[in-house]
Amino acid sequence: MLKGRNIIIYSRTNWFDDYAKTVIEITKVFSEQNQVLYVDYQFTWKDALLRLIKGSKNPDFFRIMGWKSRIQSFPQAQGGTLHLLTPPAIFPTNFLGEGKLYDRIHRWNVKRVNRALNKVLARLNMKDQSILINSFNPDFGAYSAQAIPNSVEVYHCYDEISAADWAAKHGAPAEDKYLKMVDATVVTSQGLLETKQAHSKRCFLVKNGVNYELFHQGYTEEPKAPIIGYVGAIDFRSDYELLEACFSAYPDYEFHFVGKVMEDRIEKILTKYPNVKLLGSKPATELPAFLKTCAVGIIPFEINEFTKGVYPLKINEYLATGIPVLSTRFGQLDDFEEVASLHSETADFVAALKREIEADNAKKRRQRAAFAKANSWYGRVNEFSEIINQLEIEKHGSASPTP
Repeated sequence: MLKGRNIIIYSRTNWFDDYAKTVIEITKVFSEQNQVLYVDYQFTWKDALLRLIKGSKNPDFFRIMGWKSRIQSFPQAQGGTLHLLTPPAIFPTNFLGEGKLYDRIHRWNVKRVNRALNKVLARLNMKDQSILINSFNPDFGAYSAQAIPNSVEVYHCYDEISAADWAAKHGAPAEDKYLKMVDATVVTSQGLLETKQAHSKRCFLVKNGVNYELFHQGYTEEPKAPIIGYVGAIDFRSDYELLEACFSAYPDYEFHFVGKVMEDRIEKILTKYPNVKLLGSKPATELPAFLKTCAVGIIPFEINEFTKGVYPLKINEYLATGIPVLSTRFGQLDDFEEVASLHSETADFVAALKREIEADNAKKRRQRAAFAKANSWYGRVNEFSEIINQLEIEKHGSASPTP
């Protein structure tokens, strides 16, 4: 694993989101023995004002405006430090089409954020031999050529951006450019590897992992009531016809959803059924206790081009608690054949739900937990570190020394 290095992680994910995210978990592990600067979500002026009106924290309006320090630093027990940078507010551009107006405003936004970033890098003495990891933010990466000092630059891709409605307009064209600019691309699923490697200089697969120590706190071998659990954003990825078939087939089972409901239409579908409970978002520290109450963890994703590239965090989180996992075959999940119940058809998924509850036992729970333990984030960060070392040797003749 990398030690004593300067690492910049340029993200589009708010550090303080309730549920676990790949980039957050990787950053936490890297920061234990390195100096890591995490560039937080780039809020627009509209976002900032809404946060002021709603009284939102982490970050609040005043930090986004720079009236509080943009930097929060957290020394780690093993000698590393995590720095969080809240960038200055930018103009909204996602509603604009591709063209000169978008290009001009977006370039101004990128320069504004990068100017703040470079000031902080100088203040923290992090400009020398820094590793730059752009985590699913090609909109900024493609416009940041040579703007941020780095030893190597890696694009970390964990979703199919061209199939995401919220990002396809500008994200997909930017990603096409950015893939050719970076030293390498690291993807999180076999599906993404197949779509990105032809357009990248180098492409590597590092799958998602699990905070095993946290989620194994929810492990138990005691029999469970028929509560079916789901953790994560409740959004466009799920197959709601499949879910409705489950709700109707098992009126005596309770289906508990933990996560933010992203659309009103989805909430209307789910709240029609008396055996469905929407529990809202919970911090990651509360998820093991929730999963401990569940008989099965489900991943009812639709099978389409977007989900083909998904390697869900929740699959290893469920397994770490020992509960059975029931999932659609939305992507290449061959790794999980022996520890999860995978189905392509709605009828098979529905029938398997009862079967998984009845066939569960202590031996299977121990096997599931052992499988998850082998997929910890520490192992994934080791893989990521080896790739970075390899890139530095190829680019500079040797791995860069500790600054």
